[in-house]
Amino acid sequence: MQNEQENNLPTYTVTVADQTGDTQVQMTRPEIVATATESKSWVFVDDRLVDTSALTDAQLNAADAIRLMPGLVGGQ
Repeated sequence: MQNEQENNLPTYTVTVADQTGDTQVQMTRPEIVATATESKSWVFVDDRLVDTSALTDAQLNAADAIRLMPGLVGGQ
């Protein structure tokens, strides 16, 4: 049942950046949140940093660009 619900979630085109460049992939909102959390990436929606705990499908539906960027760490 859960897998069927996951298949019905809307998907979004997300640009994922890493040390090798960037890739565009299709992801659901839960996948975006999980990927950002696991990789400690920052999520930008239309060039604005967004807290993943507050990320909504409405924000993503209205977005022109969704990007996952490596988080910056100062002092290293």
